[in-house]
Amino acid sequence: MRYKVTLMYDGSAFHGWQIQPKHKTVQEDIEAILSRMHKRKITIYGSGRTDAGVHALAQVFHFDSELKILPEDWMHALNNQCDKAVRILSVEIVDDSFHSRFSATSKTYLYRINYKEYDPFMRNQVLQYCKPLDVEQIRKTLEVFIGTHDFTTYNSRANDEIVDQVRTIHRFELIDTGSEYQFIVNGSGFLRYMVRMMVGSLIAVGEGKLTPEQVKSHLEAKSKTISKYNADPCGLYLINVSYNS
Repeated sequence: MRYKVTLMYDGSAFHGWQIQPKHKTVQEDIEAILSRMHKRKITIYGSGRTDAGVHALAQVFHFDSELKILPEDWMHALNNQCDKAVRILSVEIVDDSFHSRFSATSKTYLYRINYKEYDPFMRNQVLQYCKPLDVEQIRKTLEVFIGTHDFTTYNSRANDEIVDQVRTIHRFELIDTGSEYQFIVNGSGFLRYMVRMMVGSLIAVGEGKLTPEQVKSHLEAKSKTISKYNADPCGLYLINVSYNS
């Protein structure tokens, strides 16, 4: 039977989602729990990777099991054994054709920037920028990214590693909460560092280091060397993965 699991985690406690030698990762911890329960190796399949320090409010993974355990009991069993930086939100039985990554239709990310006084208690959860940005110029620039584009400039994946670097951004907005700038971006999919590199460039626009026209030219250049900005991982959250059903 196939199970779809939705979870949240504090990325500052892990070296990312995907298993890596000699590093603590979310995938490794959960696979270890499930493998103990099954007394054999269990592999989980995530909707995508999050890098070291990046958080999730609604990451999704699936796994297959022959154990006759109800979804609510799976949830309790996992929560009782997971790292305290992880919380299982739901477990659902799904069709065997479901794949957490390949069945996803879109993902939504949030990037948080504190522009008020430095908050040491939030240093791993929000970018501590601690000064205002030019919001008007940033909002003009957001329009550059909306639509279908080749995002070669705004990701770290080599062209020979992922040939198709075209992605569609459906929504990209900036919300000013009065103490934070919150970027929300929804798209068909995202490449490695793509959100952080876009936000890094938007911060540069807000600082007056770049213009909206320059950002547009960088995107159109499809160059791995033209953009040098990459926002810190602490402010980034995966907040939703959408599926057709």
